[in-house]
Amino acid sequence: MRRSAARLSWLALLAASAGCAAPRVARSVDGQVIEGRYIEPRAYALYAIAAEAEARGDLATALQAYELAEDSDPDSADIWTRIGSIRCRLGQRGAADDAFERARAIELDYAPAHREQARCDLSAGRLEPALARVERAILLDPDRDEGPLLRAEILRRLGRTDDARLALRALLVRRPWSVDAWRALHALALAVGDRAAVEQAERRLRELVPRGDAAGRPPSSRGPLAELDEALVLGQLRRARRLARDADLSPAEVAVRAAALGRVGEAREQAELVAGADPASASALVALAVAADLSGDVEALTRACDALHASAAGGGSAVPPSPMVPPSPLARLLFAELLFRRVGRDAALTWLGPRSLRAPGARDPLSQEVERRVERELAGGAPAAP
Repeated sequence: MRRSAARLSWLALLAASAGCAAPRVARSVDGQVIEGRYIEPRAYALYAIAAEAEARGDLATALQAYELAEDSDPDSADIWTRIGSIRCRLGQRGAADDAFERARAIELDYAPAHREQARCDLSAGRLEPALARVERAILLDPDRDEGPLLRAEILRRLGRTDDARLALRALLVRRPWSVDAWRALHALALAVGDRAAVEQAERRLRELVPRGDAAGRPPSSRGPLAELDEALVLGQLRRARRLARDADLSPAEVAVRAAALGRVGEAREQAELVAGADPASASALVALAVAADLSGDVEALTRACDALHASAAGGGSAVPPSPMVPPSPLARLLFAELLFRRVGRDAALTWLGPRSLRAPGARDPLSQEVERRVERELAGGAPAAP
């Protein structure tokens, strides 16, 4: 933890030596980038450690790191919400309720605090309070799928199966591609013996998850990458982190894939966490740059590019930098595309160098799509000017 905090402090030193002003803080809350107050580097680094441990399922380490992050940033509703969620999963329900109360005292209408406490109430069998809390969360954040899915499960547990089915059908009208919603409807239909609904859900799941089984689970030959990308598209960053672990994908590559999918909020949030824990990650810095470019945030784009350049050049600080971790093939392509948009074809080709655009071996559909797009752009000539 000390090493991570030191690395983040070194990144701040690099930014200062490059003449950058102290960066404004930007958070991604349910897919929206929101400018906010300054947060100490130590808190960012500890939060990154906690999020990574939580994704691995190491709840004890995650709780310790979140609580240390809270010492440095006691006014974070998000940190208190994560503390409450993990305390609940560790069976510390009284302490979990206290943490959720602290989160709401900081920000009364913070939807994740209401939603996570509803999840905790459900696990404890407190169904009526759970229903009231999740309905409040849905009112505060109607675009997030987690709330309606959780509400349907609570209704099912209350024995209100017709209401649960209506809730899932309503969600599917809005999100007809939601694998999680179709799986929930499939499970509910099986439980109540609704054969027609079971068959309909199975058909849709076969379409959405090719070669999956009747419950829509992907076969081992397919891997979790498609589900990871779907989670990012739906704004489910924590689920994407868990799927990345199953796919043996680095946390930095989660940020890169979010950027490739145009998910600015998720790319920025994940990349900031990774860069906080490891400022030498070129992939994380590329994801930050691409997210800033897509959102039109020129200052953030400049900071990310300065950090990428300083890291690659060894920096100008007296503090010895960690060796830069080269960008992944997908990150390399995305930065080439960014250079093509902002500077021109020659700059993109210089960045790519003499290596082939295509990396050897089989590639996933998202990488193939970006490869084809960059090839078309570079073959068509240089935009950039004005």
